[in-house]
Amino acid sequence: MTVEKTLWRFVSRLVGHWWFGPAPEWDRVRSRVGAGTTFARAPRGVAVSTGQLGGIPVETLTPRSAPADAAVLYLHGSGYVIGMPRMVRTLTGALAAAMGTKVHALDYRLAPEHPHPAAIDDTLAAYRALLAQGIPAERIAVVGDSAGGGLALDLAIRLRDKHWPQPAILGLICPVLDLTANSSAFHCDPSREPLLNPPLMAQFMDAYLPGVPEDVRRDRSPLYRDITDLPPIVMHSAADDLLAGDARRFADLAAKSAAPLRHREYPGLWHVFHAMPMRVAHEAVADLAAMLSDRLYGHHLGHRTGR
Repeated sequence: MTVEKTLWRFVSRLVGHWWFGPAPEWDRVRSRVGAGTTFARAPRGVAVSTGQLGGIPVETLTPRSAPADAAVLYLHGSGYVIGMPRMVRTLTGALAAAMGTKVHALDYRLAPEHPHPAAIDDTLAAYRALLAQGIPAERIAVVGDSAGGGLALDLAIRLRDKHWPQPAILGLICPVLDLTANSSAFHCDPSREPLLNPPLMAQFMDAYLPGVPEDVRRDRSPLYRDITDLPPIVMHSAADDLLAGDARRFADLAAKSAAPLRHREYPGLWHVFHAMPMRVAHEAVADLAAMLSDRLYGHHLGHRTGR
């Protein structure tokens, strides 16, 4: 364990305690998250603007010379109940810079005010808006962290089932894959994960799927769904994350389903460590950007991150 990792794990633990507390009230948590990310900045050379995509608020990060016919639709995490594009601006900005591609970070509706399926409905509306702008599906990547990773899979499954054009590739960062009590979040040692804990995960799921019985939660979990005929998937997980076990199970499902998946697990790291200002986080974002660029453009553009 490097000094840098030790330091940022400690900082992440402090942030987690401050954000959530012993009994989180979502309005207060959202206020804390907003306050804690007030000064989030994108890398130099990446312009940040706000607008709407399919009627849904969006933050757009545009690097210099970004092509007009390509896009990344980014879906933030935080349990479907908190979070905002600004919270992951350092990550989305770095991704935009590394890919040389415009990134649209969606501000989808949040539970418990807007439980399932509001978030996936918003995601679908935004994706279809990109198509309506004339961006071909084969030049769109859909990327999400945590809950956003689950939404990315939900979108691809819905598009497949409706026989609508699917994105070129999905990028999943420490995704939420199992919304049931079988999730590894409830069957692992949580001591190494600084941000999440099992009671908090249960509260996230109950807010997103209020009153929904276990069998229906299973039906809505990507880990138990048919994932054949989906776009190629690149997935990053972290060994100390509560959700690492679910990522391994999903990789096994992909292998059995002959679904194209490239999974990389990072040892000694935690949930969505990509957002931290660490060398290994920069390397992970660069790795993800290379895979996405290969699919969108046929080669890695090799743009600098500006960091």
